Amino acid sequence: MVQSHKLSSWIAVIIIAREMIITGIRIVAAGKRIALAADRYGKIKLVVQVAAVTAVILNNQPFQWWIGIPVDQILMYGAAAITIYSGFNYIRSNMKRLELHL
Repeated sequence: MVQSHKLSSWIAVIIIAREMIITGIRIVAAGKRIALAADRYGKIKLVVQVAAVTAVILNNQPFQWWIGIPVDQILMYGAAAITIYSGFNYIRSNMKRLELHL
């Protein structure tokens, strides 16, 4: 999507970086035999990301016909925002469990 100019590269970087950081935290937790569950913000993030990617793949159809608003881009900005928030919330919520000191 970035290569076809349907997605800003900074949004892709945010999404990929968050996933790598959270995966790293989960690997550390697994090494300590601690299970870290997904929280509600992570679930909301997934729903918004899927909606955004779907809208981009559909080239903002059928919204473009009805209202002419770039719903795909609005959803992508929302996905970037909730991705950042959910990542910080996940780290903050699990720091004590993992005894991380950042």
